[in-house]
Amino acid sequence: ATILLLASSIGASPKRPQLRRSMDEAALLAAASDYVAWDPNAETRAEVKAHLDAKDVAALSKLLDTKLEFGTAGLRAPMQAGYGGLNELTVVQATQGLAAYLLEVFGPIAEGAKGHRVAIGFDHRARGALNSRRYACLAAEALASRGFDVILLPGLADGEYCHTPLVSYCVRARGCVAGIMITASHNPKADNGYKVYWDNGAQIIPPHDKGIAAAIDANRKPWLLDGAAPYGSTSWSEQLDLGAAGNPTVALADEYFEKMRAALCRHADANAAGGLKVVHTAMHGVGTPWTVRAFAAFGLPPPIQVAEQAAPDPDFPTVAFPNPEEGAGALELAMATAEKNGAALVLANDPDADRLAVAE
Repeated sequence: ATILLLASSIGASPKRPQLRRSMDEAALLAAASDYVAWDPNAETRAEVKAHLDAKDVAALSKLLDTKLEFGTAGLRAPMQAGYGGLNELTVVQATQGLAAYLLEVFGPIAEGAKGHRVAIGFDHRARGALNSRRYACLAAEALASRGFDVILLPGLADGEYCHTPLVSYCVRARGCVAGIMITASHNPKADNGYKVYWDNGAQIIPPHDKGIAAAIDANRKPWLLDGAAPYGSTSWSEQLDLGAAGNPTVALADEYFEKMRAALCRHADANAAGGLKVVHTAMHGVGTPWTVRAFAAFGLPPPIQVAEQAAPDPDFPTVAFPNPEEGAGALELAMATAEKNGAALVLANDPDADRLAVAE
């Protein structure tokens, strides 16, 4: 089970670089006007508009005189208004740039036909009116507006979420040209992130990062702004509320775990009879149902969950920095649970379940 959770681990997490642009007052006011016209989110739009109406140059500079830098791990930033935050507008801009770059690399889509396929997953991160689910829906709108075939991946059941390795698997299993995972991985609760995977299921490498960054700069104005259905007005969110028959996550997960079992499980009978006690923590993230399913695939007894950390919680109430690699501090509750239950082994996922720490 340890190996299977690491098999799709992609390690690197989006960094949080911001480039200062040093705009003068006129440029700041113009940028604020654009932001107010472009942002699909009423809450962050209102925040910038209030500063624009007051001509508060200092506040506008703090929000708008920065730009997120797209790198090999994608984007990561606090969920807040402005060009230095990961909000609905910056997610739209990032996806428009990604779509434009994919068309440049893989060629155009025939008019009127669904074309290149992209997988999109998302975690449970949320802050005020901003959240990963909404970001994923807006990314789907941007891609669909250019003819891409989008596979949007909710969790296995209501209240659950996709884990990052399934996005990587989906890219390869469904012949996608790219994948997107909305997550800040193991970073603090105020952050969110935008990870991008190439057609080989791995996170992008140079020169794709620079190509996507340039395409984002060239596609900053929302494509759907002047259309009949601007961003946020289409029904992508309704697709996430379909029953199991309409949920692509279910079939993908069945394949994922069956292939894992067939390739890696050598001692199913011994696993079932061994009575192994293992404590697992999802670190307030999405990993619990996926780890339970992995143990079942190998015939192992269900892991003992750290009750306080088993369910997704965007507030991360028991850990300030939800990174299992931090060791004893991050694993304090897991170790206490292991002591209480006589378990010698602890497995810990980061919140999007693409990192694994093991403690004995």
